[in-house]
Amino acid sequence: MLRPRCGVLATGLSLLDLGCAAIVDFPDDPQLVTQAELSPEPPRSCLFAAEGSAQANAETARVRVQACDALRGCSPSVPGLTARLCAKLDVDCRGPLQAGISAVDGMFQFDVPTLGTGFAGYLQVTSATEPCTSPAFGAASPLLCSLVPQCNPQAPDDSCRVPLYAPALLFFNPPITSDVSDPLLLSLLSSAAMPGIVRAAGSEYDPATGSLLVEARDCDGIPAEGIRYDLGEEQDRLTQLYMEGGVLSRAPDATDATGMGAFTGVRPGFASVVAYDSSGARVGTTGVQVAPGTITYATLLPVR
Repeated sequence: MLRPRCGVLATGLSLLDLGCAAIVDFPDDPQLVTQAELSPEPPRSCLFAAEGSAQANAETARVRVQACDALRGCSPSVPGLTARLCAKLDVDCRGPLQAGISAVDGMFQFDVPTLGTGFAGYLQVTSATEPCTSPAFGAASPLLCSLVPQCNPQAPDDSCRVPLYAPALLFFNPPITSDVSDPLLLSLLSSAAMPGIVRAAGSEYDPATGSLLVEARDCDGIPAEGIRYDLGEEQDRLTQLYMEGGVLSRAPDATDATGMGAFTGVRPGFASVVAYDSSGARVGTTGVQVAPGTITYATLLPVR
C-alpha cells in the first residue's frame, strides 16, 4: 500500500486565502510497504475526513471565521458582513440551518451541528451593498452598472445596488468535529476588483457564472506542488488558473508551492473537483456548490 507522509489531521482547518497563506503538499517520495512493516496500531491518517471515520464528541462545535480584504494584505477586517449556515447539499441555501449571522469586526462566531462525522456544510457570506454609481467602486462603477441592466445610472435606485464584496461560499472540509481554536481565514475580493482580476487572467467576466478557488492540504498542512485540478466535463468551457509568482495565471498547468488553483466561468450548481499528481494518479476529490457571481472556497484533502 502507499503510505502518505502525514500524521493526525487537525479539525481546525486553515482555509483558502488569496493573499495571505500558503496551501498543501503530498510526499515526493512515497514508499511501498507491506502490512508486516506497519505498526500494530498505526496513527490515524489524514484520510479519515474523506472516509467519514472521524466521530464528533459533542452535539455542536464552535467555529470562528475571520473575513478580510484579499487585496489589502488581508489585514483590515471587512465591515457589514452577514452569513447563513447551510447544509452541504442545500443548493442556494433554501433552508439555512442558521440565518442572520452577524460579523463583529469581520469575525463570525457560530455553532455547527456535529453529531456523527461532523459538519461538512458551508457558510454563505454576503456584504453590504451600495449603488453601482457609488464612489466606493471608483473606476469600476460603469462596469458594475452594466452588470445590473435594470438600473438607470442617471437616476440610481434600489435596482442599482451591488455588493461591496463578491458573495462567498466557504465549505468546511474536513468536517468540523470539535471547537475550532484558531479562526478560519476567509479572504474576500471586492466587487470592484473581481471583473478586472478575471480579465487579467485572460477570461471574460460573466456574472451568470461563478468562480471556484481550490487549495489542497495533507494532514500536516504542507503545500502541494505539481497538483492538477479537474472539473470533468466542464473543463473545456472553463478558464483554469494556477498561482504563479503570487498571481493567478493561465500559463501554469499545475500548482506551485502554494498548491492553489482556480476556475472561472463555472456553471451554477454542484461541482466535483478532482486532483491529480504529476504521475496522473488521483490524489483527492471534493464536492461543492457554485452560485452566480459568487466565489466558492474549497479545501481538498488526500484520498486513497
